[in-house]
Amino acid sequence: MVILKSFLALSTVLVALSLLAACGGGLSLATPTAEVAQAEQPPAGQAVIEMPHIHGLGFSPDGRQLVVPAHDGLRIYAEGEWLIPDVPAHDYMGYAPADDGFYSSGHPDPASGLVNPLGLVKSTDGGRSLAQLGFAGESDFHLMGVGYQSHAIYVLNATPNSQLPAGMHYSLDDGQTWQPSALEGVDTQPFRVTVHPTEANVVALATEAGLFLSADYGHTFSLVNQNGAVAAATFSPDGQKLYFGNNWLSVYDLASQQIQALAVPTLVAGDAISFLVVNPVRPQEVALATFSRAVYLSADGGQSWQPIAEGGQAR
Repeated sequence: MVILKSFLALSTVLVALSLLAACGGGLSLATPTAEVAQAEQPPAGQAVIEMPHIHGLGFSPDGRQLVVPAHDGLRIYAEGEWLIPDVPAHDYMGYAPADDGFYSSGHPDPASGLVNPLGLVKSTDGGRSLAQLGFAGESDFHLMGVGYQSHAIYVLNATPNSQLPAGMHYSLDDGQTWQPSALEGVDTQPFRVTVHPTEANVVALATEAGLFLSADYGHTFSLVNQNGAVAAATFSPDGQKLYFGNNWLSVYDLASQQIQALAVPTLVAGDAISFLVVNPVRPQEVALATFSRAVYLSADGGQSWQPIAEGGQAR
């Protein structure tokens, strides 16, 4: 059994990525029952909505809003405008959208009175409230993925807690019980975790050595690409494709095992893609964020891109 060589080193990588983001250098149809947070225009005199960090990307279950966890709460892009939702400003990490809301970890809004760190939480009302699923006060899972419909949760745990040793673990019952993943075939540092929307056993890792794919709950992995480090990855809503990239972007067809190169926005020197997400209602709509806190939207499956934020400032 091969376990990642050093989760201490993983923590160092995560800190480096966070600093890189902060300094501007280099995841079926939705159910209609989930609520979406009401949003407000920025206060009078606030010319620009800013994102000090970007800690993930997700579309609301109805596909109408692009949600950006931005260190000091959520930012929302909808109908051509950026908005700030009237919800607690938690510092979400490991943000993962689902068909009834989102899962996350991170740190609470100081005004909320919640325990720090959040552990594993879930919201079905756009972030107005959080259901605690475990590890409150113990763990901040920076690397986490959730199956959009299956709700299978995978975490890469860098520091042991009261239930989980270091390593990758998965839960099929909203965090009530956990199983370890052997991670055979992976001996490099991961940057992102993405889970197949319906097949709980299928999980992919974006790593410094490439994109790795598993079909047995993360016990064994195979390398998908041959062109170096992958910084971001996400499954398409139907689970048939894997989008992945660095300072380039590709899509992998799981059935044919073929890789197609896609267009990528013109990035600033040294920048790379940090997060990817596909709209669950309009699967040709793809969004990406970069380490320099730029955000782009594509309406044609990654063939062309519209910038909607640059340098952490909404456009």
